[in-house]
Formats: sequence, C-alpha cells, structure tokens
Amino acid sequence: MPEPSPRQGVAWVLTLDFALRAAVGEREMVHLIENPTLLDAPWSPYYCRQILVWNNLLLPAMDLAAWLRGQPAPRERTLVGVFAYQARPEAEPDYGALLLAAIPERARVTDDQACALPEQPSGWRTLAISCFQRGGQPVPILDLPFAFTGGLR
Repeated sequence: MPEPSPRQGVAWVLTLDFALRAAVGEREMVHLIENPTLLDAPWSPYYCRQILVWNNLLLPAMDLAAWLRGQPAPRERTLVGVFAYQARPEAEPDYGALLLAAIPERARVTDDQACALPEQPSGWRTLAISCFQRGGQPVPILDLPFAFTGGLR
C-alpha cells in the first residue's frame, strides 16, 4: 500500500461480532492469532473471562462485543488481535488483546469520512474517540488506552 497523504490515514477495521465493527490505527495492531489458546480467568468480568499468554506476558482477552451488548454471545470463530497502546504520552508501550470474529481489514480513511458515533449500542460513547463511515456504515475508532487500563466497568 502506498504512503497515505497528509489528510489520509490507514486503519485496521475489526469485526467484533456478527454486526459490530470498530477500528484502530495501522500501527496499533501488532499481532493476529488464529485459533488461540486462551486460559479461563474465573471471577473476572463477563467481557474479559480469558487470558492470552503472548511473548511471556499475560494479556486479558477482552470481548468488546460482550461489553457493548451487556452479555457474552457464542462465537463461531475466535481470533485474537494483540494491540499496542500507551497509557500516557512518552510511556513505554503496553499490550492488550481483543477477541475478534474475523480477520481485520486494512482501510484507508480520509477526513471526509468522519461521522457521528452510532447511538446503539450506547457504550460507543464511552469506548470510542471518533468515527468514520465505510460502506455506508459507521466504524467507531477505539480508545485502546481507556479500554485496556480499567475504563470498562
């Protein structure tokens, strides 16, 4: 893919479940694991019941679709994306994992695609920092530091 112009960026569009899509910046996704080995984490929130061992780190595997819908749903296919984020400027990167329903798609995004966040599920207002349209559908852009540092409750 050629370099994007200054008014254009590249994002990964994530399939969270059968209907929910979200995006992250091109450099935020660092690894995709098909058929991951996930460990159960008892007494954890319904949207974070499993842990991934990745590069000698224990990463909570968050199910953002479950958090947005208020309940977990069965999955036909589970993939895990590992994402880098910074909790604050100049901090070393930290990592988190998200359960995905399909392989992410790379997409070019321009300022002209900006749109309002979807009204439903209402959790988008908490979880997303912005939104763009793709194929006539809104795609919220995730606030990964918020999601991975205890913002979801």
